[in-house]
Order: sequence, then structure tokens, then C-alpha cells
Amino acid sequence: MVEELLRRFNPWWSKTYDAPGILRTTYLDEITQRLQQHRFLILFGLRRVGKTTLMRQYIAQLLPHSKPEHILFASIDHPELEHIPLYDLLKEFRRIHGLKTTEKVFLFFDEIQSRPNFEKELKAIYDLEEHVNVIASGSSSLVIKHQSSHLIGRYRSMHIHPLTFPEYLHFKEKTADPSEPQVMEKLADTYLHEGGMPEYVLTADPGYLLEVVTDIIYRDICGVYGVKDPKLLRDLYYLLIERTGKKISYSKLARLVGIGNDAVKRYIGYFEDAFLLHTIEQQGTPNEKKYGPKKCYGPDNGICSVFSASMGTGALAENCVFLELQKKGMPVYIDKNNTELDFLYKSNAYEVKYKGSITDNDMKGLQTLTQKGIQKKWMITQSTQSTQDDIQMIPLWKWLLTASENRTK
Repeated sequence: MVEELLRRFNPWWSKTYDAPGILRTTYLDEITQRLQQHRFLILFGLRRVGKTTLMRQYIAQLLPHSKPEHILFASIDHPELEHIPLYDLLKEFRRIHGLKTTEKVFLFFDEIQSRPNFEKELKAIYDLEEHVNVIASGSSSLVIKHQSSHLIGRYRSMHIHPLTFPEYLHFKEKTADPSEPQVMEKLADTYLHEGGMPEYVLTADPGYLLEVVTDIIYRDICGVYGVKDPKLLRDLYYLLIERTGKKISYSKLARLVGIGNDAVKRYIGYFEDAFLLHTIEQQGTPNEKKYGPKKCYGPDNGICSVFSASMGTGALAENCVFLELQKKGMPVYIDKNNTELDFLYKSNAYEVKYKGSITDNDMKGLQTLTQKGIQKKWMITQSTQSTQDDIQMIPLWKWLLTASENRTK
């Protein structure tokens, strides 16, 4: 039975195999680079962001250079595999193809977080098998944050994000053409509302995103943390998404959903663990960061649009800029000395004003920013591009293209 299942999982053992979906070449190249440094790689990120498809695409990329029978893919959450140790699965794989332990093989383990002791099982393979490369996927950061102590120094991790703006254009079969700014502005506006969840970009089915979030709440949060009231979690999540880009008050949220402040903080932590929510701190002293109000952001603009139909393009644009910034590192916001700004990341300050024309009042926050160490001040707009004093105004579409290019260098 296990051999029959593995043969279904691995069609390339018996026939030609083509890469599924639309290639995300930046990630495929990064996987190759990271496997040159470490034998084990864990892909993690929001559920259904495309990790399984990436693994299958990488398998298709390997096939011209590796024997098909040297590549194993297994979905670890399948009922017939859930009680089989990973090392025994490797031995069965070698038995099926008569492979020696000295022959190099590639193992792809999908949904690895479904195995309670997966980190110990992977460690056993790492310590006993020198000729094995492992790529595993996990649909929440529980994989990295709570169960990786046994793997320290033995693996690299790779965060898979929703589609960038250039990837979105590729999925939509559109070409980035800076010589046609009015076209790019329209495409950026559509991207703001659709976001970057691959399947949703292709189908535009809001029920799909509702199902994604429900899955995460029931499987990744309630299942791991033992929360008994998923409806309460869902109600709290709706309230948080409606507050995208705003400061959150634990006491107000607690009153609205009928629980204590500590429970609200704990549940928000669960949402962050599962990549359903992001929060950022206020810039300042350690105490100001710890006790000051946090601002929250959604995991994807499509999810924000579906869960909060009344969310304006201004909030969506701010969320979009945040999602691009946090790929490099977590920014903070500024609210101090009569200066309010959306983001500060390293030496760059950002204010997002997604509107047709920029007023003096819109510029006020960046103009009053006088703290040392600021190298660039960015005003991210809908269409305005100019430089005023030391403030660089740039349309969102152009900034997104530039940010994506810089991230891949």
C-alpha cells in the first residue's frame, strides 16, 4: 500500500513530468543557492501561498540533472503515512528502487508540521545519511519558532511570501512598461485589491480566501494551541483586519469580543505565528516599544479586501508597502514630537498617500522629521513623481518594481 501511494505521489518515476503552475523563478534560484550551503531546507509561510507548487517546480528543474528514481516527494499529512517514521519512509524509498546509501537522493516532505516530532526525525536523517538533501514545507511558523531546536545548525529556512507586484504581472500575463505610467497605475490599483495569493489571483474567487483563513484558524491555531472557540478567534480576526494600518487597543478589542486583555494578546500572538497578522511597534526607547500601542497589518491585500469590503485604497496601499518592507526586516512607525509617519526601516522613512494629488498637509510628517540618521524620505503616492526638498515622491507601482528588484540582488 505504501509503495503504491508513493508511486502516485511521484509520477516522474514512470513518465515524463512537467512543472505545475506558473514558475516563480526567484524562489527556485534561491532554493538552489541555499542547498549549496546546507543539505536541509525548510520552506515556511502562510498556508496555500504556493510552497507545495514550488517544491514540485523544483523537482521538475532537478529531473534533467538527476535520476527520477533518486527523487522522493511525500505529503506527510496523508493518513497512510502519518504513523511511518520518516527514516523508515526513506528506507522504503531506497528499497523500491534498490538504492545504496552512498547514492545521493532528494527528499521532499510536504506539510511537515503535521508530524509531532518531525524535528527529531529530520535530525536522525541528517546525522545518519550523508548523501541526502531534504526540502520540507510547513504552513505556519510553528515549524521554525517552536519546533526547530533539534535542527539548529543543520538547516536553512526560507520564507515564501504572496506574489510580488512583478510576479503578479507575470501571473496575469502583463508586462511592466514604465513608459505607460497610466497603465501601470491601473495594474497597481488592481494588485492592491487582489493581493498575491496565487490561486486567488488566477480565480478571483473570494470563497477561496475565506476557506484559507478558516483552515488556518481551525487547523494551525485551534489544532496546535487547543483553542476551544474558533468562532471567537474568527470574530477577533475580522476586527483586527478592519483595523489594518491602525493602532490596536487590547482593552477595546477585549470588550468587543467578550474576553480578557491577556487573551486578546495571546490570540494575536497565535495569528502572528500562523502568518495571519503582522504587528509593528512604535519607534522609541525599549519601554516605549514594549508598552506603546502596536499597529496591525494583514498578511495579504486580497485577504484584507475580502474580510473588510469597506477598506479604502489608502489602507490597502499602506498594507502593500508594509508587506514589501517586512520581507527585508520589520519596520517601526513614528508617533513622536508632533511627527507621525507610517514606517521607519533602518535609515529610510516612508509615508503612504495613495491619492491623485499631494497637499502640503500630506508632506507635514516627513517635513518635520528631524532625527539623525535618516538618509532618505519617501512619499509613496498614486501617481505623483517629483522631489521636493529632501522628499522623494514616487508612484506605488514604480516603488514596488524597484523594491522587488532590490530584494533579489
